Amino acid sequence: MLRPVNQNKPSTVPTIFHTIIIGAGQAGLAAGYFLKEAGEDFLILDAHERVGDSWRKRWEGLRLFSPQRYNALPGLTPPFGEWHLPSRLELADYLEDYARHFGLPVRNLCTCVRARIKNDSPETGERTWEVTTNDGTFLTRNLIVATGAYSTPTKPEAIADSFPADIRQLHSSEIRNVADIADAETDVLVVGAGASGQQLSRLLLDTGASVTLAGPTMGNLPRSFLGKDIYWWLYNTGVITLRTDKFPGKLLLNDGAGDVTVGEPPLPAAIRRIKTHIARYSEGSLRCKCEKTAPDPIEWPKSGKKGVVLWCTGYKNLYPWLPTEMMDEDGRPLLDSGRSEKYPEVTFIGQPNLLRPSSSLVGGVGRDAKALLSK
Repeated sequence: MLRPVNQNKPSTVPTIFHTIIIGAGQAGLAAGYFLKEAGEDFLILDAHERVGDSWRKRWEGLRLFSPQRYNALPGLTPPFGEWHLPSRLELADYLEDYARHFGLPVRNLCTCVRARIKNDSPETGERTWEVTTNDGTFLTRNLIVATGAYSTPTKPEAIADSFPADIRQLHSSEIRNVADIADAETDVLVVGAGASGQQLSRLLLDTGASVTLAGPTMGNLPRSFLGKDIYWWLYNTGVITLRTDKFPGKLLLNDGAGDVTVGEPPLPAAIRRIKTHIARYSEGSLRCKCEKTAPDPIEWPKSGKKGVVLWCTGYKNLYPWLPTEMMDEDGRPLLDSGRSEKYPEVTFIGQPNLLRPSSSLVGGVGRDAKALLSK
């Protein structure tokens, strides 16, 4: 529960905010909306130069799966029509317009370095948090972590280390324009066959590069079903808003259960497909985990071409700036329905499957923010 600030304090005491939000993406802005509606004194800290930059810095050609009808933050309808699939730049501009429209107090170019307990009063149960940034130190009673679902790129290090130094390796988060990394003289291995892997493979093929896409086949929902967009069905059946901290929603948290793409067309025949995991690279060949799917070593890169590995292997959400006692042994926050088990005044918003399958989606963060901030 967010704790009220004691307003009966001497004027010589430094300002203590009711809440500080770390991150001005969709989750942080949604939280800011409800705090402003409640009349609370709060501040949003964000490392980027502009609101929406986390989307602007993603690769050209990226579009959301979800149509605008399901991309609204609380109180402001996004532009371009309800069935439009927005580009990364359109979404970035919507987030920036949203912060401006509601006058949300965002402090840009402000990176959180550490958050720790400054004062802890066993008598009153009040704690004051000190948030240290590159742009000053701030005090708050409540802390909202809204740093997004894509904060720390990850790849399988042991497999990555098996490639020689002359083969360039990048994570999908590093890509802006595929033409910067590939041309007709390039043979690109894309590892990870989800939406990003498939979409980037198509764009890489357009550069003239040879492309191999590796990874198990993922479920692909149709763009429409019985004349309705698939998101209409997901929302109207309640599947995407089902609570994942309760039965039967917990079943959606089974490993890989929610990993699907939406409306992805068949891959061009020119993209070589390996439908299993890469185990290692050895002597000019890819070795695979499943011998039934790929029984023999696969030569790569093609003779005379330079090899590039593109890891589309997702993200982890790590919080080295928070107290370690809040985390499990893998660095993941220990949560009870979105709140820290150790310090309930610390709330997380925008994580995948936090409360629902829609918890990290643009159109889902508002529902979570309202539920968590109204308690």
